[in-house]
Amino acid sequence: MLKTIRNVAITLSLLLLTGIPVAQAEEGLIIERASPLGFDETITKLISNAKGLGWKVPKKWKKNFQKNLKRVTKVDIGRNLVIEMCEPHAAVKLLVHDKYKKFLSMMPCSVAVYEKSDGKVYLSMMNIQMMANVYKGQKEIEELVAQLAPQMEQMLIME
Repeated sequence: MLKTIRNVAITLSLLLLTGIPVAQAEEGLIIERASPLGFDETITKLISNAKGLGWKVPKKWKKNFQKNLKRVTKVDIGRNLVIEMCEPHAAVKLLVHDKYKKFLSMMPCSVAVYEKSDGKVYLSMMNIQMMANVYKGQKEIEELVAQLAPQMEQMLIME
């Protein structure tokens, strides 16, 4: 959770420094999609979609904030699971460059699956297209986003 808060704070700070309006950025910083499937079915389909695109989804890379926060705060935030995944070949293309090692703090990619009070299941993830706007003109990032953004959108298709 601290990692997510830190990533949002860093991204919003960068957006302020680059002149992108914060109100506009906040609306687009996180992609959220409603799922027509149930909670467990959405998780299964998300993992299947990711693996089908060549992403690695280790079983140990899952976080249940409902369970963890309830244990500490006694407050139930509702069903959720954060699944971390990586497209290793794309990650390597970026991380072989020292100037991009700082992006390790935003890796691996996290996709959240959760239920809201309306009873529906949703998925959300970082909008890497928005992040790429901050790094315009940096070839390696532009190539990475061009490759991964369509895949990340495909992962969220729950048909």
